Amino acid sequence: MEKYALFEIGTTHVRVTLAKAWGETFYIYRNHSETVHINKHIEQDGMIKSAKVHECSTILKMYKKICEAEGVNHYLAFASQNLTNAKNYKSFIDEMSSCIGHEFKLLTAEAETNAIYTAVINTLDVGKGVIVNISSFSTRIVYYSRRMILDSVIIPYGSVSLFEKNGDFKKQLEEKAPFLKTLDPETKIVGVSDVFTSFGKIARKMKKYPVDLDHNFNTDRETFNQVFDFIKTLDLDKKQKLKGISSHSAQTIVCGMSIIDAILDFSGLSQMVTACAYRNMGLFHHAIIPWTQEKPINDLLTYSIDVISNLSHLDKRRSTRHYELSLMLFKQIRVLHKLPRAYAKVLRIASNLYKLGGYVNNYHAILAAPLLGATHKEVVLAAFVASFRKWEDFNLAEWIKYKDIVDDEDLEAVRKLSMILAMADTFDIRGGQSDTNTIKDLSCDVLGESVILKLVTDVDGKAQKIDVSAADVEIFHARKFAVEFQKTFQKTLELL
Repeated sequence: MEKYALFEIGTTHVRVTLAKAWGETFYIYRNHSETVHINKHIEQDGMIKSAKVHECSTILKMYKKICEAEGVNHYLAFASQNLTNAKNYKSFIDEMSSCIGHEFKLLTAEAETNAIYTAVINTLDVGKGVIVNISSFSTRIVYYSRRMILDSVIIPYGSVSLFEKNGDFKKQLEEKAPFLKTLDPETKIVGVSDVFTSFGKIARKMKKYPVDLDHNFNTDRETFNQVFDFIKTLDLDKKQKLKGISSHSAQTIVCGMSIIDAILDFSGLSQMVTACAYRNMGLFHHAIIPWTQEKPINDLLTYSIDVISNLSHLDKRRSTRHYELSLMLFKQIRVLHKLPRAYAKVLRIASNLYKLGGYVNNYHAILAAPLLGATHKEVVLAAFVASFRKWEDFNLAEWIKYKDIVDDEDLEAVRKLSMILAMADTFDIRGGQSDTNTIKDLSCDVLGESVILKLVTDVDGKAQKIDVSAADVEIFHARKFAVEFQKTFQKTLELL
């Protein structure tokens, strides 16, 4: 495992982000940010004053000590191009570089756009979207389709400056972003900023949405209007009391939502999704997985499961084996479960993360895992599938909490998939660190009211054949679920 630190200096904030990397996977596990408002000095006389230089250097030295204590062995450092508006920006950047012992590189507008796009496309499964990144003093709009950037623009008004400068945002859209008028109505607005996450938190509370996840939260124009109308009625004190909303967000959310409102009006788009993938995520991708600049990660779910396995020290070989056996059984008894193909993804998540909970319930562990490439509903279903083995242990009271996003068909699917997972677990009960006497394949025959399941082993290392004695341990433990199997599928189970 390697540890990376990313330092960023902008005109309003100084940040450090820490990530753990395993080969071509990484996870951001810690970040710190301090407000510095260098922009005010630049606006006044074009110079970054010595007091502000000292403040920034003190923050960076503190961050460097944190990195050293964490055992960081790779450093990245970037400075916003907006700093070049200061007459003394070169000496400022040189001094900041000396504070951490690594050179700060200027991040051009194009490089920042690419970093934000890279972060979104490698964490969110949205084929056609308009990324809207609202910062304090600008709004970046990036239109992409089929994993290619087709157009982008930066508008010089953000969640702080729009009202301060009395900006006409719609006029800017007409002049700089006419492409928004010609988009496919199915294109989604991909929101990347504190404005979108804050809006999402409020929207979920208003609608009593049962899943408390920011990333990949999908909503629409109607919900946006409801939240916006509500926010406009609150004074600052009441906004700051909203749960989950930072003090800074409370001050800027009306301005930020005014920008979103203008974009929705101008484009005519109505579908929105929140992406918790910021510039720092993209910069880490460029450094740790450089090929993602040319070719995005194809299978986000597999990638995130690998990340989770590394974080949790899961036995990847056994997790993969559990999924393979689960999928074999899913295919073999398709005539019994009759589940649509879409549930295979739920099975994939639950089987790969079946051992994630350890000493806590798998249900909570999977809900909290940083999964990508799966909807909130799929994550919830997988959490339930992995949380019980027998129907009598199913938590119906917890299930009812999700009644607005799940239905009776999902409940039946969860019961059947849980049975498949439990059986697959017994088929690899002797897995350990050896493949000796493990099940190589499954063969299923449905005869009347009975299901005959044959466990295929590779007993001689050359040819596969059915051998009861080779799988006696697996059969012994699988038979413990015979009664539950019959209750679930209305068929008696025989194992050979």
